[in-house]
Amino acid sequence: MAGNASKPTPAAPPQVGAPDPERRTSPLETDPAEPFELLREEVGDESGCCYFNDVRYPNGAEVASGSARLRCERGIWVEVGARKP
Repeated sequence: MAGNASKPTPAAPPQVGAPDPERRTSPLETDPAEPFELLREEVGDESGCCYFNDVRYPNGAEVASGSARLRCERGIWVEVGARKP
């Protein structure tokens, strides 16, 4: 008997606020003209995770910073769209 099962909606990413310059935060790819490789060099050995205000997130994790939605990609936060209200 097939029920009317709906797909579970993915949880909204946690709201992390604005980056605090006094805390550890991985680089954000905000300028498409800046080569991704230069940011990768800046990250170095920490390519398996990202930090946002001293909190560690695994590769692939998403967070919301204000209205921006960011995804951790090999140690760099990449904007993947606007956060839905």
